[in-house]
Amino acid sequence: MSTIVITGGTDGLGRALAADRLREGHTVVVVGRSEAKFRSLTGDAHFIKADLREVSENFRATGEIAERFPVVDTLVLGAAYVHRDRQLTSEGFEHTFALYYLSRHIFASELQGVLGAAEQPLILDTTVPGAPKDAIRWDDFQLSQGFTWKAANQQSRRMGLLSAARLASDHVRYVLYNPGFVRTSHQGALGKTSRKMVGVLAKLLGTPPEKAIRPMLDLIANRPEAPLSAYQRDKRLTVDADSKEAERLHTATTRLLKSI
Repeated sequence: MSTIVITGGTDGLGRALAADRLREGHTVVVVGRSEAKFRSLTGDAHFIKADLREVSENFRATGEIAERFPVVDTLVLGAAYVHRDRQLTSEGFEHTFALYYLSRHIFASELQGVLGAAEQPLILDTTVPGAPKDAIRWDDFQLSQGFTWKAANQQSRRMGLLSAARLASDHVRYVLYNPGFVRTSHQGALGKTSRKMVGVLAKLLGTPPEKAIRPMLDLIANRPEAPLSAYQRDKRLTVDADSKEAERLHTATTRLLKSI
């Protein structure tokens, strides 16, 4: 049996994945904000309460995981919450940058030790690949000027790819995974009209989470050979990451985190 850590494991894909792994007898560690949602999961899972928008919470959570679980076979990075307008965390970071990039970067970086202790470790990250190369605003990561949700989303996706390219290795494989449109609660600060519209579309076009996790389960069971790969459901995608750009981002991120 293996140990799987899931961020965003109280809703949608993450919850379905947690439930499946519990049924199969694996050790499941769920990281999230709502212990009430976690308690409704059937099975003996472990819960680490953390607000992953906050850098300090990410470091605390990863430290606790590394202390309690010396071997982690699979790390699933799926925490998600959409803000359409510009919101800052208590630490002064733009929300999308904090949750969709910094949180994933910290988890994948800080858990390298316990992942490295596994025989066939895998990081499965729901950062959707395919953002344009010029998506990063190198002089304004927080998008203080000209913010749009699309710009924030694309920047975090490009950053996620570059971070993954630097962290992936022959031993710790890294997969960027696009699950497509899934029939979930679509967590986010959406207005009543938008939420209703998304709900209707999800019912009509969305894939049920229990079905949407099947390609993810296959990737967990059969790791790709390449250190870094990307998929849209079960379709392999081309990965386009520049090593110099990845190092530039790593340097900037390290400097930023040290400044907190």
